[in-house]
Amino acid sequence: MPVTGELSLLSYVLRVALALAIIAVGAFFFVRHAKSKGWVKQNGTYVEVIASLPMGKDVFFVLRCGPDVFALTSGSAGTRLIGRWKYEEWLGWEEKERQRKKIAED
Repeated sequence: MPVTGELSLLSYVLRVALALAIIAVGAFFFVRHAKSKGWVKQNGTYVEVIASLPMGKDVFFVLRCGPDVFALTSGSAGTRLIGRWKYEEWLGWEEKERQRKKIAED
């Protein structure tokens, strides 16, 4: 009497284990490559939350991810990208806003 049910289950488990091992090795080498290329800050910070604002059930986030700044909302309906800027452009906008407020105060 052949035991094909157990063999097919064993082969399935082995294939899944092999696939997970391949994914883990690939992820390891990707992270290692990303660090060597400077895609990841050396102190381990991948994403910096610049600001967050709760808006009812949703939350508005401003995130710095490498050289870019993202504004997005996240909530029960999912996540939506509001805008994307270069970090230098974002800093320039902040400086212009400070100058505008200083002029308005004078």
